[in-house]
Amino acid sequence: MGSPNRKLIVKTLLSGAWLLIASVYLFPYVWMVLTGIRRPVDTLTMPPRFIFTPSFEGFTALLREVKFQGYLLNSIVVATAVTLIVAAIAGPAAYALAQLRMRGRLFLASILVARMVPGIAIVIPIYLAASRLGLLDTYGVLIAIYTAFNLPFAIWLLRGFFGEVPGEVREAAIIDGASEVQVFVRIVLPLVSTGFVATGVFVFIAAWNEFLFALALTNAHSATAPLAIIGFRNEYGVQWAEIGAAALLISSPVVLFAVIMQKYLVRGLTMGSVKG
Repeated sequence: MGSPNRKLIVKTLLSGAWLLIASVYLFPYVWMVLTGIRRPVDTLTMPPRFIFTPSFEGFTALLREVKFQGYLLNSIVVATAVTLIVAAIAGPAAYALAQLRMRGRLFLASILVARMVPGIAIVIPIYLAASRLGLLDTYGVLIAIYTAFNLPFAIWLLRGFFGEVPGEVREAAIIDGASEVQVFVRIVLPLVSTGFVATGVFVFIAAWNEFLFALALTNAHSATAPLAIIGFRNEYGVQWAEIGAAALLISSPVVLFAVIMQKYLVRGLTMGSVKG
């Protein structure tokens, strides 16, 4: 009788610990949702008020007065374009490094070092270059910068996925008369599709949430969704309902996308974790 009771106690303690950890991680998101559907007076009440009459004034003001849907559209265009371009470039590069036995250690080290450069250190030179080229406040400048910053990470991650494919698969296809492009597209690529999905999700989230370069390089035409939030702190005070509503609209698509792709993320990351 002691052993089952001990197992039950351990299981209960572990469940409680995981519940506590989940609550800590989910609390900021829950608080953001509450801020979006509360009136400002309820948000500023101390102690915090958890029982209140829901109000959607923040969403109404956001969509009617601020035209927030335009900012969301800009984020969708930029993040989608960056994800597709990064996948198109990083895929062949990672395949060459992993399957063609290229001497890529120095190349990998160099691109990772480039990725580690803080954005604040290069934002002014990039702004001056974009200004002289007439690219300020355009989709193109954001897509180019986000692609450059996310490409090293994508190549590094995809190289691990391609490294999991046995070299004998490629050699057999080459013997059968397939070209290198055919081997990549028809044989190897389907085997690492989950890895591509995992990499694409990370790149999309990074491009979606980026703030610094969007702030420095855009204005009204191509400003992305995160920039809209800074406008809610003005001479009239902090508009908490609008901030909560905007944060909810910005994060919800990414959260939903990640939940839908969860099985591909887990499978892809597990696949690339053994050998890199």
